[in-house]
Amino acid sequence: MTVSLRANAKINPTLRVLGRREDGFHELATTLVALDLADAVTVTARAGPGPVAVRVRGPFATNDVPADGSNLAARGADVARTLAGSDVGLDVDVVKNVPSRAGLGGGSADAAAAARAALAVIGTEGLAGVDARLAGALAELGSDCPFFDVARHTGAGCAVGRGEAVAPVQGPTGWWVALVTPDVDCPTPEVYGALGLAPGDANGADGRDERAAAEALFRLSAAEARARLVNDLEPAARRARPELDAWFDSAAAAGHAHVRLAGSGSTLFGLFDDEASARTAAAEIEAAASAAGLRARMSQVARAAGSALSAATANGVDA
Repeated sequence: MTVSLRANAKINPTLRVLGRREDGFHELATTLVALDLADAVTVTARAGPGPVAVRVRGPFATNDVPADGSNLAARGADVARTLAGSDVGLDVDVVKNVPSRAGLGGGSADAAAAARAALAVIGTEGLAGVDARLAGALAELGSDCPFFDVARHTGAGCAVGRGEAVAPVQGPTGWWVALVTPDVDCPTPEVYGALGLAPGDANGADGRDERAAAEALFRLSAAEARARLVNDLEPAARRARPELDAWFDSAAAAGHAHVRLAGSGSTLFGLFDDEASARTAAAEIEAAASAAGLRARMSQVARAAGSALSAATANGVDA
């Protein structure tokens, strides 16, 4: 049996760092929106027991995306197999349309999609609680992973804790998103390290009423929502990767000073109410950056997806 799912990228319209916890993680309050830019993840069950094998291909199957058991899609499939009490061999095929180390959650989405697909091919009828336990198991792989599972029907949510405690929220319907990913990688641990917070430090904000705030934000037009975008990781990312400064300068020079950093970076994103405006903005930012001697890994337009995982292939790339 074979199951294919889209593993949608995401942006964080708001990302506040409330402080650093005693366990070393950072306390967050964030909103997340899945985009229709997506990887394609296919899981096939083999006959009999065996390992989880992974193949990675596509435009962003770069050297920093592992093609072994450490790949997040392979780990997600293995988590599902463990929850189901199965040792069946699984083949995981990943078509990478989402760049890595870009703040778009591609690896985390792959893990969630592979886990869901693996449960489908294994079959969990009669196994109580597997579905309910999946998000918690995915959280052990990464803080963003539960979002893609919990919000798989709504395509948006809010999260607290280290990002793993997710409440699904119905996402925006009219947002178009211009995405420009610099030729700069932003490893998440380095960005959080650049915050410089010690355990117990707090930033003074709190994480109350996140769901109400998310619902209000997602009802706004893209133009209205721009004023509410915030990312506390942006200054830290620019300290960790000073070359990002030139990208923000280029966006401002092109008339798009409203862009924000996606997650821990390095993708810049801007919100628009129509596709043409988003495409124009992405092209203008990329052109301004190119004139300054900068190179983009990706310039893309996406829209709010309406679901974080769905049964299809991604961007026309056959899985």
